[in-house]
Parts: sequence; structure tokens; C-alpha cells
Amino acid sequence: MKKINVLGIFREKSHSPQRESDDEAILKKTALELAEISGINVNLMQPEEFLNGSIDVLPLMIFYMCEEVPCLAKLRTLGMETGCVLVNTVESVENTFRENMLNLLADKPFFPRSEMMSVTGSVSVDSSRGCWLKRGDFHAINKDDVVFAKGEHKFGQALSRFSARGITRVMVQEHIPGDIIKFYCIRDSRASRTFWFKWFYHREQDLKGFDFSEHLLMDSCLDAGDSMGLDIYGGDAIVTSDSRIFIIDVNAWPSFALFREEAAGFIAQLLETKLVEHPGIRFRLSEGHQTVLNLSA
Repeated sequence: MKKINVLGIFREKSHSPQRESDDEAILKKTALELAEISGINVNLMQPEEFLNGSIDVLPLMIFYMCEEVPCLAKLRTLGMETGCVLVNTVESVENTFRENMLNLLADKPFFPRSEMMSVTGSVSVDSSRGCWLKRGDFHAINKDDVVFAKGEHKFGQALSRFSARGITRVMVQEHIPGDIIKFYCIRDSRASRTFWFKWFYHREQDLKGFDFSEHLLMDSCLDAGDSMGLDIYGGDAIVTSDSRIFIIDVNAWPSFALFREEAAGFIAQLLETKLVEHPGIRFRLSEGHQTVLNLSA
């Protein structure tokens, strides 16, 4: 018998400008909650430590917010070689990259008409009514990564700015007028089991208060997350004047800033459940809440 070790990895600083403290806070709070409810030994690392250092004791689970290619590559190798549980999976994080997301959600009724293009190419979206240009690799990291452009001149200027930053491909998405909703979800996508779902209106908008079905909103968000294989995720939706719902963006492991205490508890429950149900491992919780494991034969 030996004690369970779990590793958490923070997000790269370059991917959370002005949100570093919020991102770090949710990971730290999740680690505390997980340790408290199960006695599991949780270590936390910065991405640089994970990439450049060594891991003394191989963890049975790694939960992480990092999303750059080097970290994802190392995580994939660890998962394949050791069988440790990864939350989210590497594939699901990669599915939040724009082009992968488009491939997975393009045929969904809740996803706006979108297409990828080179910053030096042409696109069939009618820019005269306005459209959104979004960097074609990761999700939005700063305010310049998602730009609204109306008319050919503004559209061309936006493409030039992306090109000047070294971004070679963008996703162009039709503009959907309506109320902006943000959502969070904690869910075991493979088992179709939802631990927590939350939605709220984006604060910086001229809110119209259009009627909509909360059940349809949740179903659409869960469908998007399941299609991408995500367990911990958030995103943005639009409710139109005629009560239609569109999912315009999905990202892995947001900061949950407004609901950190609540979210961390449910994330910890998800993580513990995934460990308990991991094939080939039996867990036993003693009266002292000490978590130990036996490797099955």
C-alpha cells in the first residue's frame, strides 16, 4: 500500500494576462478541496517546473490548466506511458483550438456559421453586416484576439493586425445580435454525468433580457462540451430576440472567478470520482480519512 499522489499544473502566464491570480486561485482551491474530502496528497507545479524538472513520484492523476503545445506533448506522453488520469484530457484541450473546435461543432444547430481563413486569403462571410475575427490557434488570450469588423475596409485592417502579430490563420464567425451569456460546466463527459452547471449574463452589455429555455441552454452547452471531450470548461453563448441560443466559444478550465468557492468543491468531487472509478485501482478510505490504494492484479 502507498499513498496516492496527484499533481496539479498552473496555466502558462502568457495565457492568462491580467488573470494570473484568478487562474492560480481556482487551482489552489481545488487542490485544498480535494485533499480535504479525500486525504489525497496533492502537489502543484508551474508549467516551467513541469517541463524542465523531474517528477519524483509519478502521480495517478494530473489536473491542469496549461495549454501550450510543449506541456500538452509531455502530458500526452506521461498519460500513455504511465496510465495516469489526465483532467482535462490532452485531446479535449486541443479541441478548444479554433480549427479543431470548428471541425467538431460546425454542424451543430447552436454554432454560428464560421470558417477558417488565411490572413492573406478571402472569405465568403459577408462583412458588410459585421462579423467576428478570432485568432485561429488558441482561444482568446487578450482583447486583440477577438475583433469585430464591419465592412471590407475594417475587415482588411483586422486581418493586417493579426498578420503583424504573427497569427497566420483566423476564424471568421457571423455576428449574432442578442444577450451575451457566460456559462461554466463541471462534468464527466464520458459518463454523461453533470456535477455542476452555471450560467450568468455578461456584465458589459446593453442587456435586453430576451426569453429563453434554460434547459435548452444547458443541453446545448453540454452537447458542445461532450463533443469536444471536455470535463471542466466554460464559454459564451448568445440568446436572440426570438429565443434562439448560439454557443459562440468554449474553453478548457476557466478561472471561475465569480464562483470560485462553489466551483472548486465540485471540481474536487469530479476528480475524486475519476480516481475512484479508474480501472485497475481499488481505493479504501480509513476512519482517519487516509487515502491508500491497492494495485489490482
